[in-house]
Amino acid sequence: MTKKQYLDELESQLYFLDEAARTDVLREFESHMDDTQAARPELDEAQIVDRLPPPASVAASYYSEGAERQSKEDERGRKKGGFRFSLGGMERLFRFARRDERELSGDDVGVERVECTLVACDVSAVPGDGFSYRISGRWDDGDEPRITRQGGVWKLDGGNDADSLELTLPPGLVELIVSTVSGDVNASLPEGANIAVRTASGDVSCTVAGGALTVGTASGDVSVKGSTTDAEVSSASGDLSIRGITGRLKAGTQSGDVSVYCADPDADVDASTLSGDVSVHLAEGSAAEISAESVSGDVSAPGARRGAGLVGAKMLREGGPARVSAKSVSGDVSVR
Repeated sequence: MTKKQYLDELESQLYFLDEAARTDVLREFESHMDDTQAARPELDEAQIVDRLPPPASVAASYYSEGAERQSKEDERGRKKGGFRFSLGGMERLFRFARRDERELSGDDVGVERVECTLVACDVSAVPGDGFSYRISGRWDDGDEPRITRQGGVWKLDGGNDADSLELTLPPGLVELIVSTVSGDVNASLPEGANIAVRTASGDVSCTVAGGALTVGTASGDVSVKGSTTDAEVSSASGDLSIRGITGRLKAGTQSGDVSVYCADPDADVDASTLSGDVSVHLAEGSAAEISAESVSGDVSAPGARRGAGLVGAKMLREGGPARVSAKSVSGDVSVR
């Protein structure tokens, strides 16, 4: 990708800024690109661009910063004036181009809970015989990620400069908790372990083996596989795919599609979206009570068809003890 292509993509990702603020960001970015080229003459333009965070990650950082500042001003009773952004963090964003990659790694015993607080760091986790970690990024001395241990709780604060985190999770893990702004999360859990993930724009992929799951993202897609006893999945504009539900599921998105596959005929499902499609695949032998409806989309499900207002349709089937609810405003709904 060339410098111009990067800046064009960044401009499109910063749609939430007004024109003046967006122009300031782009000018500052271009200036830092030129400064980096002067500081690292051994790198060509493409190599510098390749070392920068993706434009979507940069935009997510600006959005998060602006939302936090506006919230603080609102709490103090100041007049709302829309998001405002500082450019003081630009040096941090350019760590990709100006600093060499560094790494921290190690292992520990007796870890029962893992808590990670990150910014633009991708996370991967797999089950193993014990607990270990490897963190890579571009940080200065004194700004490296902070690791603490309190009893069975292992905590990581990745700061602004961690780029990737690899975890091996022990058999006795109780819960994995990940909070990140724009990083992707790909996690496979030991049997019975729970997981909770919060991200603004990252994609989330989880394989669960009998534990509970909570995932929330603003614009990322979510994919869940395996058996979950209790699951809650939400996204503002991402697609949701959940396979292997054996307990309770609540899945909702505003503009994405929702796809659910039940592994247990007694699974309870509540799946909804505003403008996407909803598809629920029942487990063999399911006799669940079903309510499937859409305001302007098509509805296909077992049961009796009833009108729902001036437009739309609703399908109802009595049953139980399990219950399935599938709803969309403008998308199609299918239960089968």
